[in-house]
Amino acid sequence: MKKKSFIQLVLLAFCVICISATSDKVSNVLIIGDSISIGYTPIVQKALAPGIIVEHNPGNGGSTVRGVENVEKWVGDRQWDVILFNFGLHDLVHKDSLNKYDVTGKVAVSLDEYRKNLEVIVAKLRESTATLIFMTTTEVPENSAGRKVDDPAKYNAVALDVMKKNKIEVVDLYTLSLTVHPQNSKPGNVHYTDKGYELLAEPVLKAIHAALRK
Repeated sequence: MKKKSFIQLVLLAFCVICISATSDKVSNVLIIGDSISIGYTPIVQKALAPGIIVEHNPGNGGSTVRGVENVEKWVGDRQWDVILFNFGLHDLVHKDSLNKYDVTGKVAVSLDEYRKNLEVIVAKLRESTATLIFMTTTEVPENSAGRKVDDPAKYNAVALDVMKKNKIEVVDLYTLSLTVHPQNSKPGNVHYTDKGYELLAEPVLKAIHAALRK
């Protein structure tokens, strides 16, 4: 991380930690998502430690199909103050008959199924008392294996509709990724450099900050 950016993250995190420090209660934050969220979670954890505990669901959250099957287990019996979640990159991926990534193959989860699955996931998450925050799916670059450039916008549109109906806050990582990704990733790769994940972490930290102030 560059020194300037890290200092900005620390200052932002300090505001959140001050909120936690005024109470004996420890704040708990859960992040549910794919490898993109796995990439920025350590940055969020480091910025908020030790005042706020941030955890990620075990492994890759995958598609909404996996989410429907596992979200209750991921939430468990723990008292979460904030739960941030995302599904999309693994829903919109295309695979051939041999289960290899191929844009000419069948999509993993159709838009209609994606909507239905998100509604189930949201219903299950709302059984907790946590503040829920959805993070939009990040950019798919040209020549990405098994994924089409235009699909994130389509899946995000469905997700935004579901979140609006359920009055769930949204962090727009997709729009941010359009400017972050080109300079902070390898060609055709949906993942990011350390700097890229640092930039994605900034709005996530702001969202946590706002949620804990409520």
